[in-house]
Amino acid sequence: MSPAVDGRTADHQARVPDVQAELEHLRAEVARLRELVGPSEESYVKLKLDVLGARDAAIGAEAEAGRLKGYCQALEAQVARLDRDQIWFREQVVMRMKRLRHQATPSLGKVINRLSSR
Repeated sequence: MSPAVDGRTADHQARVPDVQAELEHLRAEVARLRELVGPSEESYVKLKLDVLGARDAAIGAEAEAGRLKGYCQALEAQVARLDRDQIWFREQVVMRMKRLRHQATPSLGKVINRLSSR
């Protein structure tokens, strides 16, 4: 074998025990910490479920807020259209009243004047 391959193999073999030793050390540390946590680990699971439930509720609330925002925009568009229609209608009625006032008999003119003054 070439020296480069032998060097890499020796290097690799030297690292493997270090990784295995570190892995065993970490597993022991996890076991020690689990003993410290004890029976309250269930409360951490419940807390995690509560967090997930709160996240889902927040997502639902955001969706509802978006729906309501769209609904408000639709209502605003309807109000704007109704305002335009009311202005157009008022202009049409006022113009007809003015024409009738000039064309009408005196008694009908009094009625029209009373109606248009309101």
